[in-house]
Amino acid sequence: MPFYDKFDIDLITALQEQLRAAFKKLAPGALNEENLAQVPGEQGVYHLYRKDVLVYVGKADDSLRKRLSEHRFKIMGRRNIEIGEMAFTCLTVSKNWTAVAPETSLINYYKKQPGNYCEWNGNGFGPHDPGRNRETTNKPPEGFDSQFPIRDEWPCSGVTAREWNIRELLMLMKAELPFDLRYQVANKKKYREGHPDYNALTVMVPTAGMPANELLRLITQRIPGWQSTRFPSHLILYKEDRDYTHGTIIWKQPTQ
Repeated sequence: MPFYDKFDIDLITALQEQLRAAFKKLAPGALNEENLAQVPGEQGVYHLYRKDVLVYVGKADDSLRKRLSEHRFKIMGRRNIEIGEMAFTCLTVSKNWTAVAPETSLINYYKKQPGNYCEWNGNGFGPHDPGRNRETTNKPPEGFDSQFPIRDEWPCSGVTAREWNIRELLMLMKAELPFDLRYQVANKKKYREGHPDYNALTVMVPTAGMPANELLRLITQRIPGWQSTRFPSHLILYKEDRDYTHGTIIWKQPTQ
C-alpha cells in the first residue's frame, strides 16, 4: 500500500451539477416588472427563456434585478420579438463562487445537449457595444441582431418639444434608448464634453416623444459634414461621408 497519493476535486463540475439541480426546482416567471421587483438585488446566475426554450444563461456580478431589467428593456427595443414571450429563473450565488464563472460551466453543459439551447450566448445578445471596428468591416450582422434588429423608431419619451442643445439632447437619447447610440466626441474618455462641431448648436424639437431616428435626422441636419447611420444593433452619428455595407444612412449633411 503506497504511503502517498494525489488528491483533487472537480469543484466546477460539482458546482454545475448543484446549480442545475437548483434551477430544476424553479418555474420560469414572466419577464415583467412585477416579477423583477421581487428579484434580490444580489449577484447570481440566471436563465432566460423564449417561448419556453432556454436561450441565454448569464450572471450578474452586482444585481440580478438590475441585469434582468436591462435585458427586458433591450428586448422591448427589438423587432420580431415580444416581451410577453420571455421568462426567467435565477439564483443568488455567493461571491466566493462567482469568481469561478458558474455560468460558463452551465452554458457548456447545455450546448452539448440535444436541442437549440443557449442560442443567444456568444451570439450578440450580450451588453457590449460591438465597437467602431465592427462597423467598418464587411461582416454581416449575425445572431441576435440579425433576427431582432432595433426598433429605430423607438419614442424618446423624455424629450420634450422645445429648443435643445445638441450635446445635451444626444446624452439624453443615449441614456434612455433600449439600444446603443454612439456619437463622435472630441475625447473618448470624456464623452459628456461632446464635440466642438455641435456643442454650441441647438435644434428645435417640434413634438414631444419623437422617434429616435427622426430626432437623429433633425440633429444631423444641423451639423455640416456629419452623417447618421442605422445598423441592426445600434445608431451612430459621426463626422464622415461614408457608405456602409450593412448600415443604412439616416441623414448625410453636406459640408457648407
